[in-house]
Amino acid sequence: MTDAQAMIMELEGTGRQVNGQFMPYQDLVGKLTIGYGHNLDDNGIPSEVANLLLQADLANAIEAVRANCSCYDQLSRPRQLVLISMGFQFGKEGLSKWPRFLGAVHLGNFDEAAEELLDSKAAKVQAPVRFHILATMLRENVSQWV
Repeated sequence: MTDAQAMIMELEGTGRQVNGQFMPYQDLVGKLTIGYGHNLDDNGIPSEVANLLLQADLANAIEAVRANCSCYDQLSRPRQLVLISMGFQFGKEGLSKWPRFLGAVHLGNFDEAAEELLDSKAAKVQAPVRFHILATMLRENVSQWV
């Protein structure tokens, strides 16, 4: 650690931390800030940082999927990607609240799993385009990303 890093780390407010993670906070002039005084309102985050966050979030998503879906490794890649998307969006606990979807996936009934996706509030209100793409991936076992 450099002397400049040590100084800034000590002098800058870090806001609230939860389980060792920095949480966004309003600084003294009302700007949305995170970490060691990083101003999100004016500066955003560099793409390198966003990519690091994405890698960490993807690792968490896969962990959430593995905790909820023991058949993950036996699925085709397009269907694994559907589960990763679900884990990314809902996390471990949130994904566990989809028992009929997960049950259909475990049974290999991908048409039923797709219907469970499409019959959700998430598909009808929150992210209809995403959920239609995911349902198609389940049904047809294809992905534009594979």
